[in-house]
Amino acid sequence: MAAPEPVTTNEAETKLLNSALRLFSQQGYEGTSIREIIEGAGVTRPVLYYYFENKEDLFRRLFETKFSELIERIDAAASRDETAVQRLKGIIASAFELGEESSESVRLILQVLFSPPEQGPPLDRNRLIRQRFKIVEAVIRRGLDQQELSGGDSQSLTLVFLGIMDMHMMAKSSRAETRLSPELAATLVDFFVAGAQYREHPETSLVSPYAF
Repeated sequence: MAAPEPVTTNEAETKLLNSALRLFSQQGYEGTSIREIIEGAGVTRPVLYYYFENKEDLFRRLFETKFSELIERIDAAASRDETAVQRLKGIIASAFELGEESSESVRLILQVLFSPPEQGPPLDRNRLIRQRFKIVEAVIRRGLDQQELSGGDSQSLTLVFLGIMDMHMMAKSSRAETRLSPELAATLVDFFVAGAQYREHPETSLVSPYAF
């Protein structure tokens, strides 16, 4: 029988991060042990401590990587030379794309942003929330200034917009079968812009991607 191929350092680190993502997103920080992470990765305890100081260090690096990826995606969409409405559609579509690629990543991000402060390692949650908020608010403020949008100030409209986006991402994180499509992203923004006021012939017609 041939000897198994040695696991390279990059492979071992990737396996640890993938195992940690699956476990942290499903069980939370406190509910996940080092033993479970290394068993899931198929490596030994010394290998984990070669790459990470401890469980907190592993969690922080994993979360920072995933959150940075989300921020890069929505910032790229927000920076396009398009109308405010088009950029808002791009922001939701880019977040939904990450959710489709890795619902576990989205679940981990939402856990950190909205869990009680005493859960998990110390993180500046307010800074993280503001970082994402400011990107969206800048787009909405420009839309207000250019009279593309109306109905509130930039902060209140940003809260509504992020609420729409986050609730759908939360649904994806708990229901893998939920489909966060680009078409849904566009329709949500159209609804955000048009509102829910009664019209005999509404411009949008939302259809829920999941059932309670």
